[in-house]
Amino acid sequence: MSEVSDLAFVVDDGVLSDPWTIIRSTGQFVLGGWQTSTTEIPGWGVVSVAKPEDLDMIPEGDRVTGAMVFHSQPRIYATELDGDLILGTPTSTGGLQGDGTQKVSDIMVWNSQRWRVLHVWPYNNRNFWKAIAVRMQGH
Repeated sequence: MSEVSDLAFVVDDGVLSDPWTIIRSTGQFVLGGWQTSTTEIPGWGVVSVAKPEDLDMIPEGDRVTGAMVFHSQPRIYATELDGDLILGTPTSTGGLQGDGTQKVSDIMVWNSQRWRVLHVWPYNNRNFWKAIAVRMQGH
């Protein structure tokens, strides 16, 4: 019988981990139009070069500027509507909870460069998130 392990200690390891900043934009339609809110969140975790197996998950046209993999305990967002089926929170009634807030892909600022998150994998049973991000042009 295999035991589920909490791998967060690897993501938070002081030797393997690097600091970064997450620029998170959220927004919603309000009376008068779309309202956006941006927050800067300190991040910490393992950053590595994306392997060919990782890149197979990303459309060809989105990887022209380089890609990195970010592992983090705090949640990382790709563009989604809160309550999306893949990353939403299940409710006891079988639906998904959410307030209808749009979450735009996080921007990771690491090594003085900006990286836009394209895809996120939740490893809830291991207590971390994995994201592939591509370098933004001009950064």
